[in-house]
Amino acid sequence: MAGVNGNGKSTAIQALLFLKSTINRCVYYDFSSKSYMLSGWNEARIPLNEDFCLSLGTVDFVLNKNVPKSEINICLNYDDSDIEATYVENLYSTEPQLWILANKIAFSENYLYKDLPLLKQQFYYLNAERTGPRISQDLRYYDYQHTGWKGENTAQIIDLEEGYYKVNSERLCPHASVENRFTKEMEVIKSVNISDQVNAWLGYIIPGVSVKATKSKEALTSQVLIENQFTTANPTIATNIGFGISYILPIIASGLIAEKGSYLIVENPEAHLHPSAQSKIGRFLAMVANAGVNVIVETHSDHFINGVQIAVAEKEINNNEVIVNFFQQHKNGKQPEIKAIGIKEKGELTDWPKGFFDQTQIDYSHLIRLKKNV
Repeated sequence: MAGVNGNGKSTAIQALLFLKSTINRCVYYDFSSKSYMLSGWNEARIPLNEDFCLSLGTVDFVLNKNVPKSEINICLNYDDSDIEATYVENLYSTEPQLWILANKIAFSENYLYKDLPLLKQQFYYLNAERTGPRISQDLRYYDYQHTGWKGENTAQIIDLEEGYYKVNSERLCPHASVENRFTKEMEVIKSVNISDQVNAWLGYIIPGVSVKATKSKEALTSQVLIENQFTTANPTIATNIGFGISYILPIIASGLIAEKGSYLIVENPEAHLHPSAQSKIGRFLAMVANAGVNVIVETHSDHFINGVQIAVAEKEINNNEVIVNFFQQHKNGKQPEIKAIGIKEKGELTDWPKGFFDQTQIDYSHLIRLKKNV
């Protein structure tokens, strides 16, 4: 997803996160029938400010008071299946409502019998405001491996008993040998261990950098040590290195562990990264999508889009599996307009509407006009 600030990209993601929060409270998997079942959904209170870093305030901030019917309707279509949820406020409450009532949840026929992405327990989301460099991270219990909504579990995930967790072979880094600075050896990374693949991809995206995760069972903490060309033989703590590595590590780790058929949602993957790294993280997430993960990205980076285009041109993902939804607001429009932009087999975009990553050309044209007027 791309578009000018305030045109609905974050709102679209919030709607999906809120629907997932509702499902987590109202749907369970029944092992005897091998299907998903609804339970306790009627007028269930769904919090507005807890799950997935949502911070929606009170009901007054999310309901549209300019329409006669005070309710929210969220509908998700996936192939031939639909899920629809309707929410209303509690008109009898005198306290500020930090929740909203799930008034109706409806599934299309046989929806609950399908293993669709939003019904899976495995769900991966990384907020735009991720955890920055920390000396250590607390050890946490989780029902399934994930880096946390802000990347707060990243060190714990990378360590995973020194990398015993096996990465899907379709996600192995194909981009060359990498130097493992902790063993001082050059090697072609074919290992499927999570720690090895994190370093392989990290070395591709930010050359010359490697990390090592450790944990202290006594202190209940985990830690990432970082090494680059300036710290040879003396790895340093994350707080002594810039934000970029800490921001990108949870993206790499999440992309490597995300289960096939699940959702991986990443907000602003380009944050704190050099343009070269922005392009390469786009290529990485394209390959994760090609491995069967439903990847949704909100970005303001043309470099990221370029990386996805290169992945298509290099046949690392089929062009039919990629779409760029461009959010734009017309002067008199009450809702944003969403334009779907495809990518051709050779990597070219199918359309380039006004306002879509055209600021470089606009600025260059302005500079040329200024130069001619001198």
